[in-house]
Amino acid sequence: MLGAALTAMWLEVSSTAITYTASVRVDSRVRSNEDPAEDAPAVAGDTDFTPILGLERREGNTTLQLDYAPRISLREVTAQARTEVQHVGRFAALWRPERGLSFRLSEELVVGSVNLLTTDALPDFDPDPIDPDGPLRPPVGGGPLQPLPETDTVHFVSSATSLTGETSWLGRRWQLSATTGFSVSGGLDGPAREAVPLQYGPRLDTSLSHALSSLSALTTSAAVTHARFSTGANNTVVTLTESWTRRMTRRTSVEAGAGASIVRSLTATGVDPDPGEEGADAGPRTELLPNLTLAVGHRIPSRTADFDGRLGLRVSPFTDRLTARVYPRADLTVTGTWALGPRVRVATTGGTAFAVGGATGDRLVSGGVTASWILNSWMSVDADTRGTWSRSPELPAARFQWAAALGLSLRQTGIL
Repeated sequence: MLGAALTAMWLEVSSTAITYTASVRVDSRVRSNEDPAEDAPAVAGDTDFTPILGLERREGNTTLQLDYAPRISLREVTAQARTEVQHVGRFAALWRPERGLSFRLSEELVVGSVNLLTTDALPDFDPDPIDPDGPLRPPVGGGPLQPLPETDTVHFVSSATSLTGETSWLGRRWQLSATTGFSVSGGLDGPAREAVPLQYGPRLDTSLSHALSSLSALTTSAAVTHARFSTGANNTVVTLTESWTRRMTRRTSVEAGAGASIVRSLTATGVDPDPGEEGADAGPRTELLPNLTLAVGHRIPSRTADFDGRLGLRVSPFTDRLTARVYPRADLTVTGTWALGPRVRVATTGGTAFAVGGATGDRLVSGGVTASWILNSWMSVDADTRGTWSRSPELPAARFQWAAALGLSLRQTGIL
C-alpha cells in the first residue's frame, strides 16, 4: 500500500516540469531631444536596465507561464538625469483537454512611467515575450504609430486580458478559433490623461479557416470592438473580412484580403469628427469603411546570407488614440532579415501611414536597421538605429525623431 502511494507520488512529481529563464538587458541610447526648453541640448542620452524573470510549468496537457520585467530607465544622463520605472508582467495558461481542442488565457499588464518620445515607433514583426514598449506597441498587423503629443513622461497603465479557443473538430482541413477580451490603456492620472486619454472596452474575434490544398487556404473573419475614452468619446467597429493565402513557389507566398467595417463613433464634446470639415456635426456618426490587405513574402535561402522579406499594404479603420476619431488609413510596411551565419542577424524595417478616402489624419514615414550578434548561448549584443518623420493635424509642425542604441543581453535557463 505504501509502495503504491510512493509510486503514484513520484509519477505525479516527475510529470511536472518547471523551467526558469533569468536574463538582464542593458541599453544605452542617444536620440533627438524633444524638450521644448530653450537650454535643452539637441541630443539626449538614456540608459535602460531591464531584468527579466520567467517561469514555466508543464503538467500533462496544461502549461502555465509567468513573466516579470521591470524597466529601470535613467533618462537624459547628459543633462538633467532622472530615474523612471515601468513594470511589465504577463501571465498565460494553455490547456489542451483533448486532441484538436485548445484554450489559452492570458493577461499582460504594464504600469509605471512611459516616455512617449523614446517608445519604438516602428512595426514589431517578431515581438519578444516581454515587450517593454507594450502599452504603445504598433497596431496588430503592422504599421507605424501615430505622432504623440509634445509631452515627455506620463504615468501609464495598460492591461490586456484575452481568452482564445481553437478547434479542428469541423474536419481535417478546417480550423475554427475565437477570442474574447477586455483592454485598458492610457494615462493613470489627470495630467497623464490629458496627454494620452484612458481608453477601455471589450473585443470579440472569430475566424474560420479552410485549407483548399497544402499550398492555399481561405479564412473568414468577424470582429467586434468597443472602446470608451476618458474624454467622453466612444466607438464601435464591426468588421467582416475574407482572406486568401497561397504559397506560389517554395520561396514566395501571397496574402490577399477584402472586407468592410461598420463604424459608429461619438467624438468628445468640443472635438469635431474630422478637423478638416468645418462645422462638422459632433453627434454620433455611422460609416462604412473598407478593409483591404495585400502582402507578398519572399525568401532566398543561403548558408551565409539567408534572406526573408515581406512587403505589405493594408487599408483599414484606424482609431486615433488621442482624439478617438476613426478614419480609413493605409499602412505600407516592408521588412527584410538576413541571417549572416548562425550567430549574426541583420533586419531592416520601413513603413509609411496616411489617411485615405478624403479623411484627415496623421502621416508618418519611418525606417530602421537592427543588428544582433549572438556571442554564445547566454550572451548577445544588439545595435539599433531608427528615424521617424511625422505630421499630425493636432501638432503645429512636422517632427523628425531619431535614435541609436547599443544593447547587451545576458540569459540563463534551467529546470527547477
